[in-house]
Order: sequence, then C-alpha cells, then structure tokens
Amino acid sequence: MWIAAHPDDEVLVAPLLARWCRDGRAHCTLLVATRGEAGPCLLAGGCLPDLASVRSAEAGASSRYFGADAILLSLPDGGGAASPPWDIDAGGSAELVATIAGFIRAEAPELVLTFDPRHGTTCHPDHRAIAEIVLESVKLLPAPPLVYFLETRLEVGTQPLVLRFRSAAPAAIHFDANLPLVATGGPAWNAVAADMERHPSQFDAPWLEAVSRAPAADRAVYLAPASTILQQPASTCP
Repeated sequence: MWIAAHPDDEVLVAPLLARWCRDGRAHCTLLVATRGEAGPCLLAGGCLPDLASVRSAEAGASSRYFGADAILLSLPDGGGAASPPWDIDAGGSAELVATIAGFIRAEAPELVLTFDPRHGTTCHPDHRAIAEIVLESVKLLPAPPLVYFLETRLEVGTQPLVLRFRSAAPAAIHFDANLPLVATGGPAWNAVAADMERHPSQFDAPWLEAVSRAPAADRAVYLAPASTILQQPASTCP
C-alpha cells in the first residue's frame, strides 16, 4: 500500500511498484491524500474543467497501469510553500489519522510505503505531513503492517532539466531499477516514464527526456523500515 500526498507522487517509486504490482501480481493499493489542485497545468489546452478533476483522472490511469486499486481523498493541496492545514502540528488531524487507519485496516496490507517525514524526498511539506499521519495511524491498529519509508532524495537541475536520484540514508535498501521486468522485458526504470505519461498535466517532453538521460548509476529506488531508519541519520530539509 503506497500512501502519498499527490496523484503523481508514485512516479518516485514507479520501478518498485512495477516490480511488486505488475511483475509480482501483488494486490496493491495507492492512497492519495489530495487531488493536487495546487500544482501546475502543462496541458496545451488547459486543465478542464479544473486541475483537480484532471489529476484525479490521471491517478486512475496510473493505478490501472500498476494494476492497483486507487483511493483518492480530497484534502486541500498545500502547494509546497507551507505545511498543509491537515499537518499533525496544526492540531486538527485526529479525524484524518483515524480515517487513514481505517483504510489501512480495510486493505490489510503486509507493507505500507510512504515518505520519510524528515525529508519527504523533495522536501515538499505535504509529503512530510502525510508521512507523519501514517505513523500516527498505524498506532491505532491492533496488528499494524510493516511501514517502510521512501529514502530517495530527488534533486532537480534546470537548463536542461536534469533528475538525480540519491540515497537519503546510508542504511537504506537499494533497489536497482536497471533490472528487467518480466512484464515488459525492459528495465524497471522505464516505469518512471510510463507513469509520467499517465500524468500529462504534470510531466511534458522535457521531463520524459530527463528520465531517459538519467545515468544508470542513478536509476534506483531507496527504502528502509521506518522502525529502524528513524533511529539513524538521514538527509533533512532546510
């Protein structure tokens, strides 16, 4: 079960989801907290009737690609400049914690994957906030699943657009996305571009080109058990 903040966040774990959900035929669920209405719109004709509707449809296309179920909530998209109103520190998250716990209980996953609250991969406040919510949610469960954090740090360069995938923690598990998928015969890394293509409002040709230019050494996903990695050093945000 992947629990994230925005409809396109799973792009960051696409190679791993492709391995687990497509190749491994695991029963996967993608739970997304917001509709991403504060993001950009890269569609030439605009995002009609509104960005939230467009991105919700894109989330559905992504879940179908992975053969996963989709759960879309409607929390406000924080936009990235500040913590969202549903952040743990805002004090109004008790109902949300219970809601997420209910979805986890209903899905009964063996493993929940979410962001590391210390960095959220991109330092986006929504990413960090949803991770904190997940940590509080599993405390309500009598038999909580394993919780893993995404320990990838994404660095984005410009002119031209460049993507660099780095490990946020020395103890993180390294998944080599150069390994081939049975479903396609191609490297798992190709799932990044395939998933981006299902989110055209957020990713255009320069993004796809940046994925194709990523060096083989950078084509990886990093993750770690939350219970142990929180006790160890990891990259943090300013």
